[in-house]
Amino acid sequence: MKRLKPFDRLFMLLAATLTMGMFASSCGDDIYETYETYYIIDNTDEALCNKLWIEDHYVTPEGQAATYQLRFDADGRGQELTSWAIGTGTNTIDRQISWRWTDDSKECIQIIYNDGTAQYLENVWVRDHYLSAEIDGTTFTFVDASHRY
Repeated sequence: MKRLKPFDRLFMLLAATLTMGMFASSCGDDIYETYETYYIIDNTDEALCNKLWIEDHYVTPEGQAATYQLRFDADGRGQELTSWAIGTGTNTIDRQISWRWTDDSKECIQIIYNDGTAQYLENVWVRDHYLSAEIDGTTFTFVDASHRY
């Protein structure tokens, strides 16, 4: 049997170590830590106001498929427009509103009608061209009319 020289032994040891290292690193559950940057974007009056927000998949409390539109002005006034097909025509309810954020978190809007009644838009998220809100337990996504199809 031929004897290995010291250099050959070192090479064999290095090769075995690398081979075992590759097998060991490919087995088991590797845990990778990732760090993501989360941007907290607050709702603002600038993002909400002076736009016509349209929800085409609205259903009235009476069960009619309708289009629901909201406009919020920076002075706390606005407009609510609901329209749906009836026979060969369209039925429309157009109401002037007052509105306000319910607190500094700006995640809930109180809409106040001229007769003193109110409605709440909860879990409000205003993003570029979308407004998401929960009304009476149902979530709606409004689109800025200037960015509609």
